[in-house]
Amino acid sequence: MSIAKIFGLLSALAGAGGTLLLFFGSFSYEGFQPYHNQQTIAAQVERNKRRQLLQRWGLGFLLLSFVLAFFSVLFG
Repeated sequence: MSIAKIFGLLSALAGAGGTLLLFFGSFSYEGFQPYHNQQTIAAQVERNKRRQLLQRWGLGFLLLSFVLAFFSVLFG
């Protein structure tokens, strides 16, 4: 297996992983409803933070896949 194929495979895996993370983090953020208690608001904030974290990791993996694809083309 050549180095270009290894970089291509790693690029595909990083892209697929990033896409899955973005999918699971892409559900819309929850807005605050009036007359909710502090516990409900805190739970919404935590779920929104988790979604944001998944989106950031997903974009990072997609960026990594593009960098790896560049090296695959460079060595291929």
